[in-house]
Amino acid sequence: MEWSNLVESCGLNGETKLIFIGGGNMAGALIKGAINSNFITKDDIVVSVRSKESAAKWIEDGFSNTFTDNNEMLKKFPLGVVFICVKPQLFGSMVDQLEEGILHASPLVVSIMAGLSTETLSQKLIHTGYSHSMIRMMPSTPCLVGASATLLCYNSLPINNRLSLVTSLADCAGTCTILEEKQFHAASAVAACAPAYVFLLIEALADGGVLAGLPRKDALNLATQSFQGAAKLVAESRKHPGQLKDEVCSAGGSTIAGVRVLERAAVRSALIEAVKASTERSEEMSKMK
Repeated sequence: MEWSNLVESCGLNGETKLIFIGGGNMAGALIKGAINSNFITKDDIVVSVRSKESAAKWIEDGFSNTFTDNNEMLKKFPLGVVFICVKPQLFGSMVDQLEEGILHASPLVVSIMAGLSTETLSQKLIHTGYSHSMIRMMPSTPCLVGASATLLCYNSLPINNRLSLVTSLADCAGTCTILEEKQFHAASAVAACAPAYVFLLIEALADGGVLAGLPRKDALNLATQSFQGAAKLVAESRKHPGQLKDEVCSAGGSTIAGVRVLERAAVRSALIEAVKASTERSEEMSKMK
């Protein structure tokens, strides 16, 4: 279902826009992923950025509803679903600059900021007039290609059918998992941070191929396909990854020799510690004022 039809089915104005406060990498990935999935058009999008240079780039890319002033944007589009996509440390100053009651007509506000709880978000937004449920959404950059593992949680205020506005956006960019908020830090470390870990591993695997004598292009293509194939096999076979690993490792073969080196280097432990560190950092950010 396209965005315009979805908002009408939820009892909202058919002209309701998707409004993004902040036009950084994550907002851009989510927007472009939804456009690539034909869920939205560029006319459905309203975005605010901090500089005229950034605004010019968005406008050049076909997003005519681009602003550098949040209050101006929200006055012109008061009924939009608002996605807050600024850096968490900038959230407080951004909210302080919003005019009294500016969000009173918005049907929904969604945060795409790491760490900040729905309670903190609600408290900070009180003076804006917004009084509905707060949703936290955490996509990952693979939403650009429809492969994000997007996370959602929300507070206890009535959500009604408005949740479908966000889950539909998430679904068109990959998968969508709704969690209890207490699980959000750990889930974000696995789903939202992990693509960076995988990119690093793909690069390292390709470097190994180059070291062994492969051309860089071939090494990178083979490493990328290996990750894609392995992930698909885990998803579709429903076998435990350990079992699949055992099935590749023949007795005395080259694969088990490589696995031995990875185990000696504590690669599995390093990944576990990376998830733990990301989780702890997310928890720290949630305590920032």
